[in-house]
Amino acid sequence: MNIIMSSPVIIKILISLTVILAADRLIKNLALSMAIGTLVLALWSGHAPLSVLSITIDTMLTPDYIILLIMLFLLIWLSSQMKETMMMDDLVKGLQMRLTGKSLLAVVPAIIGLIPMPGGALFSAPLVDDCDTDKSMDPYLKTKINYWFRHMWEYWLPLYAGVILALQITGLEIWQIAIVNFPLTIFSAAGGYIFLLRKVKSNGQALTGKKPPVLIYLLPIILIVVLYTVIGLTLPGLKEKSKYLPMGISIFLTIVYIQFYRPLTAKKWVKIIFSKSILDMVVVVAVISIYGAFIRAQLPDGRFLMDIMRDELTASGISPVLLIILLPFISGFATGIAVGFVGASFPIIISILGQEPLLKDLLSAVVLAYASGHIGQLLSPVHVCNIVSNKYFKTDLLKSTAQLIPLCLFVFAGAAFSISMIHLVL
Repeated sequence: MNIIMSSPVIIKILISLTVILAADRLIKNLALSMAIGTLVLALWSGHAPLSVLSITIDTMLTPDYIILLIMLFLLIWLSSQMKETMMMDDLVKGLQMRLTGKSLLAVVPAIIGLIPMPGGALFSAPLVDDCDTDKSMDPYLKTKINYWFRHMWEYWLPLYAGVILALQITGLEIWQIAIVNFPLTIFSAAGGYIFLLRKVKSNGQALTGKKPPVLIYLLPIILIVVLYTVIGLTLPGLKEKSKYLPMGISIFLTIVYIQFYRPLTAKKWVKIIFSKSILDMVVVVAVISIYGAFIRAQLPDGRFLMDIMRDELTASGISPVLLIILLPFISGFATGIAVGFVGASFPIIISILGQEPLLKDLLSAVVLAYASGHIGQLLSPVHVCNIVSNKYFKTDLLKSTAQLIPLCLFVFAGAAFSISMIHLVL
């Protein structure tokens, strides 16, 4: 029994994720499967049953948890509202007038990706589906296109919390991270074309006819970004209450705007608000958040899982470069969020570099760590966007995620290219 309990942390995390995937295949209920995997991890890590209950309740009562769930409801309601008011159809039609089929499929989720919202792939999924006008595309291909292009900006865009946290930990300027990580976005887009878009059948011609003003239908997306930025600058205290509050307010105000611009009846709003599929989606995210809480929770002996994992990897004699790759990758894979891998691994990586590292070494480490961590979260079975995208298109999570490995390796090659440019210039 002691041998089992003293297993390396990385083994515990990987087995808990395996339990989640196996349970989902057997019982076909992701929320319940997540709960089983969370319980396995919690008990195996040494938490007593009362401690498991306490951490779960404490997590559910935190402002971040409550507002995150409210924000997800608002996000899905906004998506449904744009669908019911035909704004999504008009947006896709307007883009179809200007872009070919392959470009359209990439641009739609990429535009939504400019908005740093958890589960944003759920917002872009109906739009990507609408681009497949004759419904002839493989659902797995649509899932991967929606998921992949949704995350191509996250390496450097300062609207994302992971980038902001990386700036805070490393002490770098926004422009420095943007310059060295931008090649990852280029390689991400190129990889998406090579491995995904080339499989899409397209006549290469945009639709003809009168072109509707796309900017009007993009206004909800633009409005969310603008409101989020303005609220963050003018009311910084809101983020202290909850990091999700500014985004939640932005989405709510956008819903109000659309209601005035294209009003829906009370009957349609009742249908949207009380949709069972919406509730199912939010429940899945709610359980994922609790899983993440146990990854971050303090153990009975006062230590933390990620700290123990760092010590285990360091004691194994692994080289510093490999640690800079493995720590963020494992953290990203375990948490499924950028803040998770940045917060868990970047302080360790900075300490590995030593006091006052050369700028080229610091920038190289940031590129390598961010690429590895982002790849980890993209391949994570607990990444919200991965889950909701597969759920929307009714595809198998494990199979779909495994097919992303070649694209992830292509991005890693982009990291190697960026690092070589850093050392060439500096």
